[in-house]
Amino acid sequence: MVDQIDIAGRTYAFTRVADPNRVLDEVAAEEDRLEKVSGRRNDGDVLHLPYWAELWDSALGMGQLLVKRFGAGAKEEITRRVLDLGCGMGLTGMVAASLGLHVLFADLEEPALLFAQYNSAGYLPPARARRLDWRTAQLGERFDLILGADILYERKQWDYLEPFWRAHLSDGGSVLLGEPGRQTGDHFPSWIEPRGWRIAYHEESVATRSRPIRLFELWSRCQSVGQ
Repeated sequence: MVDQIDIAGRTYAFTRVADPNRVLDEVAAEEDRLEKVSGRRNDGDVLHLPYWAELWDSALGMGQLLVKRFGAGAKEEITRRVLDLGCGMGLTGMVAASLGLHVLFADLEEPALLFAQYNSAGYLPPARARRLDWRTAQLGERFDLILGADILYERKQWDYLEPFWRAHLSDGGSVLLGEPGRQTGDHFPSWIEPRGWRIAYHEESVATRSRPIRLFELWSRCQSVGQ
């Protein structure tokens, strides 16, 4: 299905999964079939749950902040290299691409990357896409801005995300994370700061939630915090 999504005064045609629950049912059915064949049940690290098929509210909030920063008339200089990490169907990276940023979509699931590329088609420069597992990936390049919409929900992933960010962030670059107010997100600032990161807080109100999306922006302590 195609939604018309308004983000900070801009309207985007966004192609998305019409029924995310159906995708989940299909994954569960396939897992049941494999279990019957092998006699083994995969744990959560192996089972690829289709989180990508849901349009998360955090992506809307992050998109709004990107338009305010880099849209027409914005004071901030355009950041050139952007990584949309755990991109899902690509809403946040699509907004970045529409603003003229050089975007790389990254996700573990190939269907997500297909949606992300389709949604960003027509924007220049053309966005790239790469399948990756942030627990093990080394991309061989660095980015001025790393985006992550709703990727903090699972605490054990932080131990992989933090070194990934450090290995792939350019000097002076920042990590921007959208988080809808989960308990895990409450604990994130006190976890990340002792590991050598500075943090700034932003909020963006979205029509789909009664409470604003909170945004964490991170810089390495060895860098100056640019605004």
